[in-house]
Amino acid sequence: MFLPLLPHVAGPLFTPPQPWALNLAPHPVVPLVGDVDGDGFADIVTVNPTGDCEIGVTRTLEGLKPTLPFSARQKWGKQCDSVAIGQFDTTPGADVAGLFKGSEIRLAGSLKDGQFNDVPNWVTLPKALSEGRLATVRDGKGLLAYSSKSADAYLIDLGTKEIETVRIPSGTQWIGDLGSALAISTKNGEVAQWKLGSSARGEKIGKARLAGLAAGGGNLVLDGSVWNGGVAIPIAPTGLPEGNSRFVFGDIDGDGDADLLEFRYGSERHTGGQILLRRSYRSDEADPDHDGLSTEQEKALGTDPLNPDTDNDALIDGWEVGIYRGLDMKALGCDPLRVDTICLISPFDDVDMARVKLDMERVARSFAELDFSNPGGAKGLGFHAIYLDPVKGEDKNQPWWANREKFRAEKWRGVVHWMQVTRGGGGQADELGDGGTVGTNDLWAVFLHEFGHQMGLDHSGFWSGGGPIYSSLMNYNYSYGFEDSHDKIHFSKGPLAKFSMFETDLDETLPLPYDQVKFLEKAPYRFRLKENGTTTLIDWNWNGIFGEKHVRADINYAYSTHAGLRDDLGKAKTMPCLIVEGGKAFAIFGANDRVKDPKVDPTLGPENPGRLVLRQLEKPFKWKPPVVLEKEGITGDPVAVGTGGKLQVLYPTTKGVVMRSYAPASGQIGEATVVSSDTKLVPSVAMHAGKLFIFLWNPATGEIDYQSVDPRAKLGAWQRLQAKSTNAVSLCTDTKTGEAILGMAQNQDDKRPNRWQIRRYTLKGDRLVEKGMQWIDGVDGQSRGTSRVTVLFDGSKDAGPSGRIYFFGLGMLTPTSPWSCVYVAQQIADKSVRDGWLVKRYYDEWSQSRSAPGAAWYKGDILYAYRWVDGGQGETDNNLHLGYQGLGIHADPMGDFDDLTFFQTFGIRNSLLYLGNGE
Repeated sequence: MFLPLLPHVAGPLFTPPQPWALNLAPHPVVPLVGDVDGDGFADIVTVNPTGDCEIGVTRTLEGLKPTLPFSARQKWGKQCDSVAIGQFDTTPGADVAGLFKGSEIRLAGSLKDGQFNDVPNWVTLPKALSEGRLATVRDGKGLLAYSSKSADAYLIDLGTKEIETVRIPSGTQWIGDLGSALAISTKNGEVAQWKLGSSARGEKIGKARLAGLAAGGGNLVLDGSVWNGGVAIPIAPTGLPEGNSRFVFGDIDGDGDADLLEFRYGSERHTGGQILLRRSYRSDEADPDHDGLSTEQEKALGTDPLNPDTDNDALIDGWEVGIYRGLDMKALGCDPLRVDTICLISPFDDVDMARVKLDMERVARSFAELDFSNPGGAKGLGFHAIYLDPVKGEDKNQPWWANREKFRAEKWRGVVHWMQVTRGGGGQADELGDGGTVGTNDLWAVFLHEFGHQMGLDHSGFWSGGGPIYSSLMNYNYSYGFEDSHDKIHFSKGPLAKFSMFETDLDETLPLPYDQVKFLEKAPYRFRLKENGTTTLIDWNWNGIFGEKHVRADINYAYSTHAGLRDDLGKAKTMPCLIVEGGKAFAIFGANDRVKDPKVDPTLGPENPGRLVLRQLEKPFKWKPPVVLEKEGITGDPVAVGTGGKLQVLYPTTKGVVMRSYAPASGQIGEATVVSSDTKLVPSVAMHAGKLFIFLWNPATGEIDYQSVDPRAKLGAWQRLQAKSTNAVSLCTDTKTGEAILGMAQNQDDKRPNRWQIRRYTLKGDRLVEKGMQWIDGVDGQSRGTSRVTVLFDGSKDAGPSGRIYFFGLGMLTPTSPWSCVYVAQQIADKSVRDGWLVKRYYDEWSQSRSAPGAAWYKGDILYAYRWVDGGQGETDNNLHLGYQGLGIHADPMGDFDDLTFFQTFGIRNSLLYLGNGE
């Protein structure tokens, strides 16, 4: 209930600040306010003074909301010194004057069809001003050009364009028009009232930030107050963090008073660029907030007479108790004392509408049950769906945003949200906007998620990484379930918002009681927890030890893991082999210049051979120029190992399997040696127990032959492993036991071909003796893929007493699905979880490849690379992407977030800022 008494105070009165627009004038853009279209309502004008200057306009409609911003003049001169706004020509509507090169005043005015007319050299000053500036003076009848470095100034009569040379107090940095006098300020912020032509410095008014000064309608802003005729009236604070705001006066609501716009330059997220409106009003004004309701009506309703949107839901109070632009909000059930949102639903003509409406009823119940209070005392949000005619024919092939513009009436822009409903699953939506699309598969959950985007939420609670303690349905990891229940998905209230974590330095003693974090024991993470009084112990790194300090672990992997910002090493048409030798990292891959043909797989092969390329890393995101190791004939994936300061590189060719050395220090490329003339064999290579092991896998039979080479280059006999593999293999060393670990795959049964597995071997002389086998993901698992695999071993503290294996591979490929996502299986100490394995996807469902990934240890992390596929052999197809944080461990903080408070205080209102044109 709002029952404020309107004050009877001499001087200007202003309503509390209300959101008006967002991010229109980031530095160095200059904000101005003037009625450029001559409709009686002042508009926001922005000028970017740098480079090719550009002018933007955000019109005001009905004094209620702004319209969408648009560019009203591009290439308006270069490097503008200063700008001013006013009625400078005879055409109705405000114009923009700009000072260029200290002497040329250029005019942009006579707005027509969304564009300003440009008048270069509208006025040329007798002499260029040093650090020249412009100010509108004499109640808008004059334009003053002055120097902030001297006393030089010129007064331009706007009726005749005559120029009069005048003097101003030297060192004046800012001038504002008070009507009968001017307000001037020095560099230190001292403000005085001064009459043009006077030799005295004027009567001191006060002191304020230069950037915070503004004048209009006889008013002067002095930081937190408005001065008028010797009276300073405090203005209501924003309640936001301190920011270097700029203020501009203009008659936004068309009632003859100068309203006050505040352009914030805060450093905080979301509201840092908020533009706030304080409406000027008189104590006897019938409707001071211009919401269409008189003060008496507002008193009867219990709404706030100084706030046109009492419940902060982007729907003006007067709209919610009646009809606006043909939309009967009162009949819909809207209430100016409860947050409401109206959503137009455009279903495709082939969806089950009965099912859609049932899910939308559940959506409405979910929003109604949100745990936040409204001004009228009710809980939750009123959600009102309006079903439009089905989307048919060619419109079903259009982007959803095109359909939004077609099916959401322009008159309802800034009033309603819109959502398309299609068959299938998933969805997409604006983030802090009014449109999106959703599929009918699990429509309730998907709709809540995508509508959360429209109201401004992202996937992570605005942390750099979506951590496990942000339990919101906006977090992909909790979009479809919470505590093992689909029905428990929810928007977060931020219960853990004061607690943050860093994957690079985790504490396994959580400063929170078990009841607050026990959900982490459930899907999707199933972390192991132990009650510990007022704290809780957790095994973040899955090494079987609780309560460790300074732990490094990837803890936000449920949806996917990622290796950080992706570098681009050029085009690759094989898997990338990554190798580190002598502290230097290298990428080796095949490429060719064959013309693209979407019908033909571009991967190198016998019918499509290529060259072998090496890149050496200088530092992250900087690589040395490519070195060609083999000019032609490469038919498959290269492999390499580092030893003795050299790289030993093996690769299949049209002549068989070839081996070469490369010396990074000298750049010398060794002679080619044919290891096998059988062109069907696929090589692998590894160092183990001080020996180099060469493996040759036969794809036709699955047989694996191997040969060892000792440090003196003595060749061992070729031998054959007893086990066969469906995939090319990889070998690493368990540094804890000294055993060899072979990564491979076999057909477990008819429904599980190419199942990943590891086998352990001991070395007896030159012979590998099998010790045991383990399926990745356990005997009941499903993890499999058709590409070469890579295995790495981690013997660090975070891997636990026994260390752990990382197993990298591409998913399953088929003739009809020739690319797949890339995965890593991480061994963990807890055997009750998938027999001791976590399987993670890299990046997302769009980051797919035709070839196996590459991985190598480098400076305490893993370099991870893959060959991108864009699905159509476009410009980005075959790009070789590399991430420097393959362990998925990142230094960015992560935590919880209060979605509901965000909805109420920012998201809902700012998602519908800009009003469309009426009928």
